[in-house]
Amino acid sequence: MSTAALVQQFVAGLKSRNRNVQNKAAQDLFMYVKTELREMSQEDLVAFFDDFNHQIFSMVNSADINDKKGAVLAIKCLISGDVVNTMKRISPYYNHLRTLLPSNDTTVMEIAARTLVKLANLPGSKGAESIDFDIKRAFEMLSGDRQEYRRHAAVFILRELAIAMPTYFYQQISTFFDNIFNAIFDPKAAIRESAGEALRAALIVTSQRESTKQSTEPQWYKTCYQEASASFVAEPTGTKDQKGMTRDDCIHGGLIILNELFRCSHAAWERRYATLKSLLPDAQHNKFGEVIHSGSVGSQLTTLVPRLKAPFISKLGSTHMHLDHDAQHGGTHKFSSATVLESAYSREILTENYINICDNVLEQRTSKSPYVQQALLHILPRLAAFNREVFVQRYLQECVSHLLSIVPRKEKDRNIAYVTIGYIAVAVERDIDKHLRTIMCAIKIALPPKITPSKRKAAIDPAIFHCITLLAHAVKSGITEDVRNILEQMFFSGLSPALTVCLRELAENVPHLKSAIAEGLIRVLSQVLMNKPLAIPYQTLATIPLDPSINLQHDVPTVVLALKTLGSFNFEEQNMLDFVQRCADHFINHDQQEIRLEAVQTCTRLLKLAVQSADSTESSNTLSETVSHVIERLLIVAITDMDCNVRIRILRSLDETFDAELAQPESLSALFITLNDEIFEIRELAMVTVGRLSAMNPAYVMPKLRKIMIQLLTELEHSGMSRNKEQSARMLDHLIISTPRLISSYMHPILTILVPKLREADPNPGVILNVLRAIGDLAEVNGGSNEMEMWADDLLSILLECWATLVVRKNVAWHFGHSAN
Repeated sequence: MSTAALVQQFVAGLKSRNRNVQNKAAQDLFMYVKTELREMSQEDLVAFFDDFNHQIFSMVNSADINDKKGAVLAIKCLISGDVVNTMKRISPYYNHLRTLLPSNDTTVMEIAARTLVKLANLPGSKGAESIDFDIKRAFEMLSGDRQEYRRHAAVFILRELAIAMPTYFYQQISTFFDNIFNAIFDPKAAIRESAGEALRAALIVTSQRESTKQSTEPQWYKTCYQEASASFVAEPTGTKDQKGMTRDDCIHGGLIILNELFRCSHAAWERRYATLKSLLPDAQHNKFGEVIHSGSVGSQLTTLVPRLKAPFISKLGSTHMHLDHDAQHGGTHKFSSATVLESAYSREILTENYINICDNVLEQRTSKSPYVQQALLHILPRLAAFNREVFVQRYLQECVSHLLSIVPRKEKDRNIAYVTIGYIAVAVERDIDKHLRTIMCAIKIALPPKITPSKRKAAIDPAIFHCITLLAHAVKSGITEDVRNILEQMFFSGLSPALTVCLRELAENVPHLKSAIAEGLIRVLSQVLMNKPLAIPYQTLATIPLDPSINLQHDVPTVVLALKTLGSFNFEEQNMLDFVQRCADHFINHDQQEIRLEAVQTCTRLLKLAVQSADSTESSNTLSETVSHVIERLLIVAITDMDCNVRIRILRSLDETFDAELAQPESLSALFITLNDEIFEIRELAMVTVGRLSAMNPAYVMPKLRKIMIQLLTELEHSGMSRNKEQSARMLDHLIISTPRLISSYMHPILTILVPKLREADPNPGVILNVLRAIGDLAEVNGGSNEMEMWADDLLSILLECWATLVVRKNVAWHFGHSAN
C-alpha cells in the first residue's frame, strides 16, 4: 500500500462518527508509529508526515467535531514515536492544538490540553518556552472578559499543567489563585466543575510542597475558605457578581471549593474512600479514580523483569486502553490514588470553622438546584469523616432524614443518595446503628417482591446494592439479620454487576451469611451457564426462588457476567469442577470473543483454587483428570483461536500452579508451537513459560531452547530490520533470565554478538536498550565465570559513550550496577 493510501486509511477511521471505529483507528495508528514507521526510509518517512500533516490541518479547520477530535488523536499518536522528535515536525502540532483551545466541544478541548502538555515534555520541543506561553495565555483567558469556551479551555490547560509539570506550575501558584475563582463562580455549571478539578490539581501541588519549617503560612487555603464562605451570603458579590450568575450558581461554586479543601485535609478518609469506590462495578468510569487494566500484555511483561519498569518496555496493552479511554471520555485525567496528600494548614482552617461550615452546607438541602444537590451529596461523607463525634452528635439525624427523603425523587438524585448514605455509614461506623432499620426498610421497599406478577420487572437501581455493600463494610455482622431478610429479594432481582459485587463483599464482611449467599449464587449461575438447577447437598437455607426469566437469558452480557461472577466469588466449600468442565468444553470455544476471554479467566482460576486446596498426598483422580483435560483444551485454543487477545489470556493464565501438567511432552509441544505465533507478545509469554518449565523437563526442553537461542542470535546479528533485532534481543533476554543453566555455557558466543551491537548506529533506540538489558541480565547469571571480566574494558568504554544519550542513560546506570557485581 502506498504512503498516501495508508494515510488516507488512517484518516478515514479517525474522522468516523462511530466511536469504536475512531478508537480502533487511533490504536492502529499508534502501533504503526511504534513499529512500522521505524523501518521506513527517510524519503518515505518525510512523505508520510507531509501527507498526514496536510490531513491534520484540514481536520483541525473542519466544522465537524469528529474531524477535530480525530486531528487531536492523530497528533497524540504521531508524537508517541521516536521519529517525531525534531522541532521541525513538532512546531505545527503546537499551532494546531492551540487552534482547538478554545473549541465549542469540551471533549476536543480536554484531549487537546493534555496532548499540548505531552508535546511540551518531548525532547527537542522547546517545552519551557511553550509552557510559559500557554500558561500566560490561560491566565489571560481567565482574567479577561468572560468568553465561555476560552474560559473552559484555560481551566483544562491549567489542570493538565498542574498534573504534568507540578514544579513549574508551583512557580505560578499565586497567579493561579488570583484567577481560578473567576471560573469556579462562572454561570455555567460545566466550567465550575472543571475549575474544581483544576483547583484539586493545584491543591495537590501545594500540599506536596508544604513543610513545618516554612517561615510563613501559605495564604491560598485561607483564600479558598474565604471565597467559599462568601458564596453563602444572600447575594453574589465580587468575583461572583457575573452576568447570569444566580445565588444557586454561587453556592454550587462554594460547595466545590469546600469539597476540594476537605479532600486535601483528610488523607486517611480519602484513601479509604478510594478503596471502597474501586470495589464498585462502575469504578472504571469513575472520573477521579485510577483505572487499572490487568488485561494488557505489556503490564504482564513488566513483571517478568521487575527491576526494569515501563521506560524500557513498550506497554502495548496499556497504551491501547489509554487511547481508547481518551477517545471515549475526552481524555479526562485520572487523579492517581498515589496523589492523596494532606495539608496541615488546610486541616487547621477547616477544624477551626467546622461547625460553621456544616451549618452553611446543610442549609442548602432545601435548594432546588440539581447542581447544588449533587455537590451536597458529594461533600456530606467528607464532613462526617472529618469530625465524626461532632457530626454524629449534631448532624447525623438531619442528614439521614434528608437523604431518605431524596430516595423517592428522580433517578439521578436517588442513585447518589443511596451511595451517600453508605459512605456516611462507613465514616461514622456503628453510630449508624440507630438509623439502620429505617435505611434497610427503604432498601427493602426498593427491591422487587419475592413473587412478581408481571413477566417484565422494572430494573433495579444498582445504587441500592452499592448502599448494602457500604453498610456491610460499616457495621460488619451488625447487618446480618437485616440482609438475611432481603436476601431472597436480592437474588430474585436477577444477575447484575452491582449484585455480584454486593454478594461478594457481604460474604467477606458478614461471615454468617456466606453459606447462604454461596448456595443462592451457585443456583443462579447454574441456571445461566448450565441450563439446569444444581443440587447442593447439606444446604443451609430453603430453596431460594429464582427469576423465571433467567432461563431465557442467554445473551452475551449475561453469560459474561455469570462467568465473571463465577471466577471472582470464593466458593470455599463447594466443588466447582462441574463448572470448570463446562467452561472448558463449551465456553472457551464460543463464537463470541468476550465469552471466550472470560471463560479462560474463570476456568483457570477455579482450577487453580481446586489444585491449591487439594490434599497434596491424596489428590483425587477426578481432579487430576480434570486438570489434564482442561490444560489440553486451553493449549489447543491457545494455538487455534483467531483472536490474539484470547491466546494471550490463556498464556497469562497458565502460571506455576499448572507446571506439573505443562511440563508433560504433549503440553510442551503445544507451547513450542506458540513460540511461532505472529503476535510478538504471545511469543514472549511462551518463551517465559517454556523457560520456567526447563527445570522440570530438561531432557525435552533444553535441546529445543538451544536451537531457539541460535536462531535469536542469528537474527540479531544479520537481520536488516531493526524491529526484528529489537524483538530478538528481548526474546534472548527472557531466555537468559528463565534458563540460567543453559545460558551459562554459551556466555562467550552471546557476548560476541551482543557487545558489538552497542557500537552500531541503529536508528531504533529499542535495539540498544534491549541489548543493554540482555547484557545486564547475563552479568547477573554469570555463575562465577570470568567471561564477563574479559569484556569489561570494551563494555566500560561503550557504556560511557551511551551515557551521553538521554534515552538510554537510566538503563546504562542499571547495567553498570549489575556489571560491577
